[in-house]
Amino acid sequence: MARVSPLFTGRARQQPVSGWTCLAETGVGSMALKSVLRVLALALGLLAAQAPAGELVLGSVNDNVRKHVKRYLPLAEYLEIELAGQGIDSVKISVYPTSAAMTEALTNGEVDFYFDSPVVAAKISRQAGAIPVLRRWKRGVASYHSVMVVPWGSDVQELEDLVGRKIGFQDPDSTSGYLLPLGMILRKNLPVREIANFKAKGPEDAVGYVFTRDDKNTILWLSRGWIDAAATDPKGFRKLEDAFPGGYRELTRSIEVPRQTVIMNSRTDPALAAAVCDVLLAMDQSPQGEEALNKFHKTTKFDRFPEGVEATFSPIYQLLDDLDRWSASGS
Repeated sequence: MARVSPLFTGRARQQPVSGWTCLAETGVGSMALKSVLRVLALALGLLAAQAPAGELVLGSVNDNVRKHVKRYLPLAEYLEIELAGQGIDSVKISVYPTSAAMTEALTNGEVDFYFDSPVVAAKISRQAGAIPVLRRWKRGVASYHSVMVVPWGSDVQELEDLVGRKIGFQDPDSTSGYLLPLGMILRKNLPVREIANFKAKGPEDAVGYVFTRDDKNTILWLSRGWIDAAATDPKGFRKLEDAFPGGYRELTRSIEVPRQTVIMNSRTDPALAAAVCDVLLAMDQSPQGEEALNKFHKTTKFDRFPEGVEATFSPIYQLLDDLDRWSASGS
């Protein structure tokens, strides 16, 4: 049965939920409980001796363990059924709190397949020596980009005009709301500086940015004139256009990147890895697979990178290099 890793399960890490806990909470007497436990231990020991369990581990990075377990469980259960002929007895879901923890898990061989947005996944895969293998379509979208938006009447005509102004970014982990637009600014060799809040005056000699913490806030702040420009995705821009027809325009847009990606641990058995990819690629071709996909955070399907892995990720790695240099400069 698909299950959750005991490594990072929030409160469950301190008080693990297991067969032993459930028995202890049903009011079974101590002597009877010991007898039951001895029988269970013997049975489990016999099962282990007869058939060592094959295990596949799916990994994710998030601090909301319960939400991500619920999101991944339909996929894990589907894979468990489809991979039974490959010697897989269980599919485990491991949720890690940070990208650094995921990097370590991949490096140590504790995770076989990892799912995330392209820029974060590229950074982790490069550090851990993992391999991008598939693209995940989300809500019917295969790829997307970041859009910088300004009011229609703004005198900001190009990125250089943002010096001395304020731009709204979503949060430090957002691909379209921070990493991609920041990369565009850095490629122009423009100085960038964070400001405390939208009420603060933008730096005269740099592009000032403020985190809005939510894409809806980014759009709201721009509409109220609290910021001079906003970084969002095409969906966010469409919402702004719907609310204020003709009121805003696209200043520039970023490179196109996969909507979501699947990363494979290079230490995973090649035959098993190929079998997993085959199952994922075929999921949208059956009713059961489509149902599991939809429950997996509105996934439409998985496919290969049309332009190949190298062509797809080369500009993303260049972006990471720009971000690393900027971070190292202390800007």
